[in-house]
Amino acid sequence: MLRHIRTPPMLQIKSKEAQPPPPSLDHNTTKSPLKSNGSSKNTSLGAVMVFIARATDLMDHPYPNASLTSIQVHEYLRNLLVMTSTEHRKVYNNLGGRPHKIQTIIQPSNHRLPSNGRVTKFLAAALADARDTKTECIFVLYNWDGWTTDYSTIIEMSAQHRDVPFSLHVYAKGHDVPREFYEADGHKVAEYFRHRENISQESLADDRNTVLFIRMIEALHNLHNQVRIPLDIRRDLVRYDCRFL
Repeated sequence: MLRHIRTPPMLQIKSKEAQPPPPSLDHNTTKSPLKSNGSSKNTSLGAVMVFIARATDLMDHPYPNASLTSIQVHEYLRNLLVMTSTEHRKVYNNLGGRPHKIQTIIQPSNHRLPSNGRVTKFLAAALADARDTKTECIFVLYNWDGWTTDYSTIIEMSAQHRDVPFSLHVYAKGHDVPREFYEADGHKVAEYFRHRENISQESLADDRNTVLFIRMIEALHNLHNQVRIPLDIRRDLVRYDCRFL
């Protein structure tokens, strides 16, 4: 079922004198907005879930004429993820009692995330946790490019964790369409970008959402690079992302 979500509450804009030092570019926290009803043991707690939202820069927010600090933009992104987690729970239930992880990013999506950076290490640790507890890792993204549209970043994350079931749940809104979730196979996405294989290959033939994720990442990669996208492709993709209007 498709669901509408409420607009995040307006942040309180404080004076610059009252602001603490800004966090690092890839500020993150592992504290969950959800209450866990599971036991303290990691085994049998379900999938390792990481909710991820990204802003391109400090102006990437819906507050007109507001000048936000990096702390406030991260707060805005965390508010989005709290609502995303609520909607995700309605669709998928709790998927176990493990505390959820949150990652917020302020960086253009086409920029490569450094392999030794805090964001990459944080996400890799989540996949390693899934490996250690023999479960799946799910990245829940707010928007198709909520994590990255850099192909190398996706390839490297998958390559180091090929033995871990790795899924992407994307919470996206199309033109005149409420937000809904789309599922994709993270390893299949990485394999496509690694080998540039035909999107109609057998391994993807029956996985429409993974094919859609690949198409969206390619199109958004071009959009962010100001590469012209043919009108027929924009018309096809605008139902999944209103930025293609």
